[in-house]
Amino acid sequence: MKRWSGFGPVTAVVASAAMLLTACGGSDEKAADTSKLTVWMMGEGGEAQNSFLDAVEAEFKQKHPETDVVVQYVPWLEAPTKFQAALAGGEGPDVTELGNTETQGWAQQEALADLTGRMSGWAEGKDILPDLVRNAQLDGKQYGVPWYAGVRGMYYRTDWFAEAGITQPPTTWDELVADAKAVQAKKSGTYGIALPGNSELPFYSFLWAAGGEIATRDGDTWKSGYTSPEARKAVEFWTGLVTRDKVAPPAAAGWNEVDARTQFATGKAAMTFAGSWQQGAMKKDNPDIEKVWGTFPIPGPDGKPAPAFAGGSDIAIWRDSKRQDLAWDYMTVLLSKANDGKWASSVGFFPVYQDLVAGNTYASDKIMAPFATAMQNTRLTPLTPKWVEVSRNKTVTQAMNSSVIKGQKSVEQATSDAAAEMDSILNGQ
Repeated sequence: MKRWSGFGPVTAVVASAAMLLTACGGSDEKAADTSKLTVWMMGEGGEAQNSFLDAVEAEFKQKHPETDVVVQYVPWLEAPTKFQAALAGGEGPDVTELGNTETQGWAQQEALADLTGRMSGWAEGKDILPDLVRNAQLDGKQYGVPWYAGVRGMYYRTDWFAEAGITQPPTTWDELVADAKAVQAKKSGTYGIALPGNSELPFYSFLWAAGGEIATRDGDTWKSGYTSPEARKAVEFWTGLVTRDKVAPPAAAGWNEVDARTQFATGKAAMTFAGSWQQGAMKKDNPDIEKVWGTFPIPGPDGKPAPAFAGGSDIAIWRDSKRQDLAWDYMTVLLSKANDGKWASSVGFFPVYQDLVAGNTYASDKIMAPFATAMQNTRLTPLTPKWVEVSRNKTVTQAMNSSVIKGQKSVEQATSDAAAEMDSILNGQ
C-alpha cells in the first residue's frame, strides 16, 4: 500500500484541465484506469492504522490483484480545504473517510456518491446501528457508511477516590459534585474535574439527561431548544461546576477535550470527560496512569446514565470517481464485520455492528465496559447539512457555555443569544 501525507496545492491549470476531462470523459468505469484506487484517510495515520490497512488491501487484492491502493492521510483540520479544492476541479479520491457529523454537509454539496442501492444489497450492512446509518443520510438517500463509533464517558482516579473514602463512582449530578469536592479537600493543589468547558459534545450528555434538546424540526423550520427550562438547567449545572461548585478552575472556560484529558493524565484533576479512544494519548502523557484509573458513564441527574453522543467516522465514495464499483468492493472489505471489529479494538473505538457492541467482548474490560453501556443509549446532533456551520465554524454551543463561565453573560442571556444564532443558521436567515 502506498501512502502520502497531505497534498500539494491545486493550481488553476490543473483544476481547469480536470474540469475539461470530467466534462468530456463520461462515467464509463470500464474505460477508467483500474490499476489504482485512491483512498483519503483523516488524521496522521500511524503504525497500527498502516498495518490494518495493509491487511485490508491484501484481502481486497484477492479479488482485484491488479489494483494498488494509494492511501493519503489528511489532517482533520485541513480536510475541509482539501474537499473544497477537489470540488472546485482538483483531483479527488475514490474512497474517503469523513467525520460522521459532516457527511450530510458534503452530500448536500454533491461531493459524495449515492450509495442507497449498494447499501440495500449489502447483507452485513443490515446489522449496523440504525442511528449511525441514519446519520449518513440526506433526503432519504445514503451517502456514507459508518466505519467506527465512539462515545464519551468519565475517567477517574481510583486511588484518590479511595483516599477520600469514596467506594464507587458517582451516578447522579449531586454525587458528581460531592465526590469532586471530597477529593479536592483530600488532595491539596488539585481540582475535582478537568472540565472541557469549550467543548460541546460532553455537554450534550447533560443537556439530554436534563430533558433538553439541541434543536427540533417542524416541517422545514428548525427551532433551537436552548431557551427551554431543561436546557438552561443543563447549562447552569455545566457552567456551575466552575462558577458555583468550584470543582473546576476558571481556565476550563477555554479548555477543549485534549486540554482536559492532559490535565487529568498529568495528575492535576480527579476526573475528566474523554472518549475510550483517548486512552493511548493519556498513557503517552503519563505511562503510569493506567495503574490508577477507572471509568464510568456520564451520570444523569436521577441516577441513570446520561445519553451519549454517537461520534465516529463514515466512509464514502467520491461522486466524481470513475471507479465506483471498485471503490465499493474496497469499502465492503474495509467495513466487513470481521475487519470492523479488529480496527475498533486496536484504537479503542467501537465497531458499528449491533451484535458486536452488545456482545460480551467489553464486559470484562474495566475501562471499556462503561463506554459499552453508553453505546446502548446514544443520541445524534441535528440531522442537517447546516450543522457543521453551527458546530465547527460558529461554535455556537461552545461560545454559549464559555461566556457564562467567564462571567460575560447570564445563563438566560447566553442561551437566548445561542438559540437565536442557531435558528438563524439552521433556517438560512
